[in-house]
Amino acid sequence: MSFRYAVLTDLGTVRTNNEDSALGSPRLLVLADGMGGHAAGEVASSVAVRVFAEVEHSPGTDLPAQFLTAGRASRQALQGMSEADAMLESMGTTLVAVASDGEQLTIGHIGDSRVYCLHEGSLYQVTTDHTHVQRLIDQGQLTPERARTHPYRSMLLRSLDDQPGGADLDIIALTVTPGDRLLLCSDGLSDYLSAEHIGELLTRPDPAEAARGLINAALVLGTRDNVTVVVADVVTEPDGDSDPLEVAPVFAGAVTDGITLSPDAGAALSESLPTMIIDPANPAAGALVRTPRPATAGATGDVDTTVDIDSDDGVTLLDRPRVGGDGLGPADDEAGRDHDHDHDEAAVADSPDAPPTDGNEPRVATPAVARSFEPPATATSAMSALPGILAGGAVLILVALLWIILG
Repeated sequence: MSFRYAVLTDLGTVRTNNEDSALGSPRLLVLADGMGGHAAGEVASSVAVRVFAEVEHSPGTDLPAQFLTAGRASRQALQGMSEADAMLESMGTTLVAVASDGEQLTIGHIGDSRVYCLHEGSLYQVTTDHTHVQRLIDQGQLTPERARTHPYRSMLLRSLDDQPGGADLDIIALTVTPGDRLLLCSDGLSDYLSAEHIGELLTRPDPAEAARGLINAALVLGTRDNVTVVVADVVTEPDGDSDPLEVAPVFAGAVTDGITLSPDAGAALSESLPTMIIDPANPAAGALVRTPRPATAGATGDVDTTVDIDSDDGVTLLDRPRVGGDGLGPADDEAGRDHDHDHDEAAVADSPDAPPTDGNEPRVATPAVARSFEPPATATSAMSALPGILAGGAVLILVALLWIILG
């Protein structure tokens, strides 16, 4: 099996830069939605997609290990660049990747970008968002309907970021049949279109037509974020001289627009990924086109895949596509960050469903990434000191009056 695909992206109705990056190829689909201040989101998504473009997807390869290794390599590169250049501090990206080894699909994901599957006319959400509101849904404290308009809907609990020791991608093994259709999308689409609307538009015959319909619908609804989709039909590979592994990937978004790196950040990127040449002017250039080879048991390809996978703890098997495929991973992940730069801060402050403040809440990203939901420390200190100031003033007035009276 392989993919017949279309990759499409749009700035949205507000943004002037694109922080999304994506690629499509006959056996590999990737989408990343970057975040961070001063164009750092573009850097994060571009680097991550470029690293995942090198994932080996020949028959016999260990795709879960490939995905975990690519995720860790991406995180190491982002960490190195962030340490070298303060302007890139706190950058990160969501990521979803789908690969075929010719017989079965493997999905890796982190963050709130999604994978849907259209199977026999029914739409299924395969991935589960790594967000605060999804955790509330899982705990029965919030309905999916309320989650779509919740002020914290974009607060991520996991992402590929510049923090050391961050969470790995969740891995899902998905069984599909030729004729199924996959959708990879950023939250610029899923935050604005209902599942019913997505499913309706996804039934259009041609992947490119379906992709354009989805983008246009998000724009009509006023999506404030970049919106990116990869629509891919699962097809049987034709017999003949052509081989899907020889087809160059198609890139879209920030990874084709180019990124700006300081000399120090560029040096850190090269040091973090010594076997990969990434040109900041065109990060997509030089992506590896795989040379077909015979299937070999235990083959690992060109990327170091010395990662142990526990089938009972790290991989979710889906015999049928279904809503909320639960990739397994850390229960309470380490990084809470607001993925929506245009969040309404007042609405957040008044929300009755604010994240817990018992010391176990996720870390909120620094202002370089998004607004913090905690009141600024200076404002809190001023408010707490106000009663003392008033009391002191009253004492001074009383002393002055007594001095005047007693002459």
